[in-house]
Amino acid sequence: AGFIKSPLSQKRLAQDSVELYCEAIGNPIPEIQWWFEGNDPNETHAQLWDGARQDRVKINATYNLHSTSTISIANLTADDSGMYECRASNDPDRNHLSKSPKVKWIRSQANVFVIERPEIATNVTVGADKVTLSCSISAPHLTITGHKWIHKEKTLQEDNNSGASTSYIIEGTMEEHSGIYECIFEANPQIRGEVAISVPPQVTAYKKSEHGNEGDTGVLTCKNPSYPAVTTWSWHKSGHGV
Repeated sequence: AGFIKSPLSQKRLAQDSVELYCEAIGNPIPEIQWWFEGNDPNETHAQLWDGARQDRVKINATYNLHSTSTISIANLTADDSGMYECRASNDPDRNHLSKSPKVKWIRSQANVFVIERPEIATNVTVGADKVTLSCSISAPHLTITGHKWIHKEKTLQEDNNSGASTSYIIEGTMEEHSGIYECIFEANPQIRGEVAISVPPQVTAYKKSEHGNEGDTGVLTCKNPSYPAVTTWSWHKSGHGV
């Protein structure tokens, strides 16, 4: 057995998830196992199974022309930091309880570093004709290489500054630009914050009037482009109530 692809070491924030990938080839097709050793000096290697750590660990494996396996860990904590080992073997005695395998398991290792999630303080300043959004991070010791602002999956602004705070100016009123804005601190790992601009519903009619012949179907449409989204609608006809 031999590795085609090995897992890569990664840094992640607490509460995020991580995914490690391993691929091996051989004849017969090798089995892949995942093992873990924590950073505690007294901790020993332990095999990981699908559903481990209160079902936060998921392992998917396929054995076709060769072996592939992915391990993913959700809602990371500091205890998930350590060395993850992908092991592969196609020796028939590899899992025998008394016989020693003729060919030892080959191993490929990757380290996962789980970093405490820094807090991001956000602020919205409303002016006469502009709105200023700002984010400040509580961990300037992280190496920040830039910032980015995103709204509805569209990049609005980006820079290469290393500061622990960033701001974005919206020209116009809050009602015209409500929604969730993301401030991103480019670092390893990347750090994201959210700034929400909430306004009362701004209901507008799609068309002011509708014409049709008797017997036709008429469709009247109203829309609410503001945030948060409207959850309940009601229609009223003059003189007839709801």
